[in-house]
Amino acid sequence: MQGYKTHVQSGILLNANEASQNVNETVKQEIIDAISNLSLNRYPDTTCHQLHRLYAEVMNVPSSWILSGNGSDQMLGFLIQYYLQENKILYTLSPDFSMYDYYVGLNHSNIEKYETNLDGSFDVDAFISNGKDKNVDMVLFSNPNNPTGHSITLWEMKKISEAFKDIPVIFDEAYMEFGKESAVCLLKEYPNVFVCRTLSKAYGLAGIRCGFMISSQVEKLSALFIPYALSSVTQTIASVVLRHADEYKDTIATIISERERMYQEVKEFKQLTMYPSNANFLFGRSEKKDLLLAMFKEKNITIRNYEDASFRITIGTKEENEMVLDVLRRFEYANS
Repeated sequence: MQGYKTHVQSGILLNANEASQNVNETVKQEIIDAISNLSLNRYPDTTCHQLHRLYAEVMNVPSSWILSGNGSDQMLGFLIQYYLQENKILYTLSPDFSMYDYYVGLNHSNIEKYETNLDGSFDVDAFISNGKDKNVDMVLFSNPNNPTGHSITLWEMKKISEAFKDIPVIFDEAYMEFGKESAVCLLKEYPNVFVCRTLSKAYGLAGIRCGFMISSQVEKLSALFIPYALSSVTQTIASVVLRHADEYKDTIATIISERERMYQEVKEFKQLTMYPSNANFLFGRSEKKDLLLAMFKEKNITIRNYEDASFRITIGTKEENEMVLDVLRRFEYANS
């Protein structure tokens, strides 16, 4: 079993795919007012009734299909614990979110990884065939993928859901607000499908740890979920922000626009390779990564570093993004 490494918390933080800006002052004041009225001596509403109702409106699903927990990774851990007993096999991608490995190890299960191309793409038919050959017990991967930012299409999601309709298929959609096609529309047709979401990324609430599982199977599973998983404070803050969900559309659109602007500028660079993304980050590789990291460190910019030649840069504010582009331009020029 391997532990999960948390992120560096110093410098200009573009390493953890957090939102670069806090909630605005109007929302912050609503949060303060709402929290001041809480009965902190009482346990929280374990049904999260109000929170689920609000999120159901955002996602256009029945509130009975929603279960919430301490970050979407708690929902993923719960599903792995529920469906994968000893020696059962989780089927995922490589690379993907390392917390899958953590929860598989915690439950003494096994993990089978399908190697993707450098840009995160993969042959869905070959993925299905390999999973069938290995007789896997659960399919789980992030879409858009973390760390590559690659997404599969709705048609491909449906193909996977149909091929593995006798086992749970989980789409980890932590970054889908920045993507295109969600698996949520498959939930009615495929009871084996689960979608996990979070408020940490697009809604800028990484600090409160609030995530969701969406599935027609929630009513069956919810009785076994840990009680009081979300504090009254977390439920209250999340509910206030979700009442402003429409206002976040412009913020999300700006992040997508900035992502595309940055990618268009660097996609022809010779000293590094950046890949198209459907998330709030860009993923890249360079054989001279150590030099690149040193140049970022000189400017007090923290990005995500991986063990191989790859790295990941969160899309920040326009000012932060311009600082990143300046480093990338100088790196390209210095090594050309």
